[in-house]
Amino acid sequence: MSKRLYISIFLWAATLLPLLIPSAHSQEAAPAVAATPEAPAGMVYIAAGPFQMGSNNDGGIISGVASPQREVSLPAFFIDRTEVTNAEYKKYCDATGYPPPPDWKDGKFAEGRANWPVLRVNWWEARAYAAWAGKRLPTEAEWEKAARGSDAREYPWGNGGWDGDKVAVGNPATVGSKPAGASPYGVLDMSANAFEWVDGWFDLYPNSSAKSPYFGRIFRIIRGGSYDGSPNLANTYNRCPMRPQARSVWVGFRCAKSLS
Repeated sequence: MSKRLYISIFLWAATLLPLLIPSAHSQEAAPAVAATPEAPAGMVYIAAGPFQMGSNNDGGIISGVASPQREVSLPAFFIDRTEVTNAEYKKYCDATGYPPPPDWKDGKFAEGRANWPVLRVNWWEARAYAAWAGKRLPTEAEWEKAARGSDAREYPWGNGGWDGDKVAVGNPATVGSKPAGASPYGVLDMSANAFEWVDGWFDLYPNSSAKSPYFGRIFRIIRGGSYDGSPNLANTYNRCPMRPQARSVWVGFRCAKSLS
C-alpha cells in the first residue's frame, strides 16, 4: 500500500473518530433545573420574584393608605392554604395550656364549627400559635402577593369586581369552602370569611402622601375583609389598622414559613 494511501486512511479515521466516540464535553449533564420545593402539609409554595403591591386608586376604609402602587420583590416562601381553624387552635391550647378564645364555652368551640376560622384571637396570640406550629405570621407584602399574584389583580380570582359567589359572607364558613375564589397560587379565603392578622405596623407606604393618625407603631394590620363587611375591604390591597390587643369576631389569621 502506498504512502499516499496510508495518509488518506489516517486522515479519514481522524475525521470520523470524534463522531463515533463522544467527547468528555458532550457527556456533561445538562444544567439542572431547580425543583419546586415541596410545601409542608396544608401550605402553598409562593415563588420568588416581583409583584405589584398597593393601588393608585385605593378607596379603602382610610383613603390613600394603600398607595402608591409599587413593585416589590420577595424571596420564596410558604403560606397556609387556609386560615387557622378552631380545631387547629384547640390543639395548640390543649398542648400549651393557653386559654381558648373568650367565646368558647368550657374550653370548647361550638358544635359544627371545627373547621371555621378561629376568631377573637389577638395579634400576640396569633403570633404565639404560629411559633408553636414552627411558622410565623406572614408579612404584609407576603400576604398580598399570595392573594393577588404577579398581575396586580383586584380580587384573588381576578379583576371585574366583586363576586359574592366566590366568598364566604353573611356568617363564617368552613375554610376552603369557596374554591372558585382561590388566588393564582391556590390560596383560599383571602377575600372575606375572616380578616387576617399580618406582621408589621400600620404605617404609610414609601412615597405616599397619605396622612393618618393611625400611622406609626400603634396599630397592627389586618387584611382580606370578613364575612360581615363591604367588598371594598376585601380586595387584595386594602389594609386596615387594628390594635394588637383586640379580639374581634371578624379577625382570624393564617401562617407563613420561610425557606431555610
